[in-house]
Parts: sequence; C-alpha cells; structure tokens
Amino acid sequence: MAQAYWSSVFTSPADETWAVVRRFNGLPDWRPAIRSSEIIGGGNGLTPGTVRLLTGVDGSIYRERLAGLDEVDRKPTYEIVEAPMPVRGYRSTLHVQLVADTGGAFLSWHATFGPVEGTTAQEAAAGLEAAYATALAGLHTIIA
Repeated sequence: MAQAYWSSVFTSPADETWAVVRRFNGLPDWRPAIRSSEIIGGGNGLTPGTVRLLTGVDGSIYRERLAGLDEVDRKPTYEIVEAPMPVRGYRSTLHVQLVADTGGAFLSWHATFGPVEGTTAQEAAAGLEAAYATALAGLHTIIA
C-alpha cells in the first residue's frame, strides 16, 4: 500500500483542536474544497460505521465511513467508500497530540491507499498531501 502524510502545529490546546477535528460531519467548517456534509447512515457522526456524504465546491461527491473514533488518543479514522480520486482502499487517520513545551497541538494526517491504474503512488500521494495541506490551512483559520 502507498502512503500520504501531512502535519501541522497549532497554538490552540490539543483538546480545543480535537473538539473541531473529531466532528465527522464538521469538515465543511475548515476544508475549503468541501461545500457540505450530510450524515446519511450508520450512526450519529461520532459512532464508527457512520457514513457521510460530502459535496465539493465543484459539485463532486464523496462518500466516507467513520472507521474509528479514539477519544483518548484523539484519533478519528475514516475510509473512502466512493470518491472521484485516483485511489482505492483508502484509509486515513488524523491524530491530535499535545505539544509539551507550548501547550499547543500537533496534528498529523496519515493515509494508506492503492493508486488506481494509470496513476503512480507518488502522483496520488502528492495530490492527497496537497489536499491535506489546504485543509489544515483552513483549520488554522478557525482555531488559533
């Protein structure tokens, strides 16, 4: 499996950052490319198995499933069910950790996936990492 990774440091406390990141249906609040999110089955947005339907600003549709929500280690894990992306078997985890010397938060975003035919792992990873960078920049705009 191929991998993609991005991270960022926030001045906001880890618990405050986690409060935003853990909301499975809250992605449009901080991801500029996502216009809307709707829970369409399987739970309430905090329960593994919950499925969300995301609509991009370009009209693209993404269906994703919450695979896990670790409140202690501050880790949501989700899988792509359907998306207009050159990947298959996509599984991703965000991890919010305390930055000990500042009291801020370190957020990492890690995914494993297989590239679809006609796309290299490096091309797919570069696209995902660019999306993560934009998303985390958006997160910086709503929390300190």
